[in-house]
Amino acid sequence: MKDIILAGLSMLASIALVIIFVLFGWYIVWKLILSRSRFVRELLKGTGDSTISELKTNCSKVKKIRKD
Repeated sequence: MKDIILAGLSMLASIALVIIFVLFGWYIVWKLILSRSRFVRELLKGTGDSTISELKTNCSKVKKIRKD
């Protein structure tokens, strides 16, 4: 009986550690890479008025930069 309880506790502990490591890795990747990607931010936050205005200002900047 004691062996079954210890086996169950070790299994739960190992699953908890895997989940913690995956969440920690996702947090690191989010901070270093994904938070800088406008596409990912729009997917998570949705398209609001601020993103539309940002797109319009970015388009005008591109038009001002390009001299074809």
